[in-house]
Amino acid sequence: MNIQYVFKNMHHWEEVRIKEYAELKERSLEKLLSHFQDDEVNLQVRSERFDKNNAYEVELIMEIPGKLFIGKEASHTIEKAVDLAKDRLIGQLRRHEEQLKSKGKSFSGLKREIKEAAQDRTHKSLKSDVEKIAYDSALSSEVESNPINTF
Repeated sequence: MNIQYVFKNMHHWEEVRIKEYAELKERSLEKLLSHFQDDEVNLQVRSERFDKNNAYEVELIMEIPGKLFIGKEASHTIEKAVDLAKDRLIGQLRRHEEQLKSKGKSFSGLKREIKEAAQDRTHKSLKSDVEKIAYDSALSSEVESNPINTF
């Protein structure tokens, strides 16, 4: 899993605390994403501290092939904000997995469908490229056989 951190209005010690805590909680997310390779899952952890309310807002944005999930929560402690956002993200992942299962699919099936669609698009684009080349060559041979007389 690729993780990117974005901090706004935070002290260095708070940034370190969020990184360490998020890495601990990452393990519970990885269990749900075992069907994907590490480079297929991107997680962005955005956090912001609000001085006025003495609160933290954490937003977890997870991108898997074909889907984007967002868990966003605010709390007075960093740990609680991360936990709540993670719980929202896990809930979305589980609901999505249940929807796939009810349709007779799974995360691995979804992954296979995405690959097949990408290959199909590549095949279609190659086919259209071949057709275009054939058409262009047919035009050029027609022009060569029927030159236009110019005076």
